[in-house]
Amino acid sequence: MNFYSAGLYGNTRFPPRQRAGDRSENCYILHTPMNRFIAFAVVPIWSMTALGHHSVIGVYDDQKRFTAEVEVKEFELIRPHPLILVQITGIPDEQDVDGIETGQTWTLEMDNTRELTDLGINRETFIPGDRILVAVDPSRNSSYRENTLYLRAFEHPREGFVYIHNVRQLFPTETADDNLSRHLHKIN
Repeated sequence: MNFYSAGLYGNTRFPPRQRAGDRSENCYILHTPMNRFIAFAVVPIWSMTALGHHSVIGVYDDQKRFTAEVEVKEFELIRPHPLILVQITGIPDEQDVDGIETGQTWTLEMDNTRELTDLGINRETFIPGDRILVAVDPSRNSSYRENTLYLRAFEHPREGFVYIHNVRQLFPTETADDNLSRHLHKIN
């Protein structure tokens, strides 16, 4: 006779918890209502929000990517994504950019903080007055991310580098013009 058959566990409908690593046919982990609720309701909802957060393509339209010259107004090195408040100072090559004009103020959302700080980006990387050339994706739904663009790449002349989203390295700028356009093909 064991504790289970003797009814010493209270509710005799369920056997005692299995030992860690026991994968026998008597594993009853989903037999309690609370465990079933967690497994079938909470876990799928959590996974959808995790995937939604990391879906840059779902929020920003990479088919409408454009380059712009901007002046930094403010930089916030915050988690999970740093933000740069900028004023558009020029849009090269007469690009069609749906309502984005010179003189407007926009927020640039960057890649995640950990990856950027690993590359050496810090609170002094962008200071008010810095002029940088950026490649950005506009948001798909302007009411969701009003006046926010996703920063895919930038050329930072004062710091002397070009950053490309998802390449995870900084490329040194050279004295030649057009540094950013030479690297844009690397964006995935």
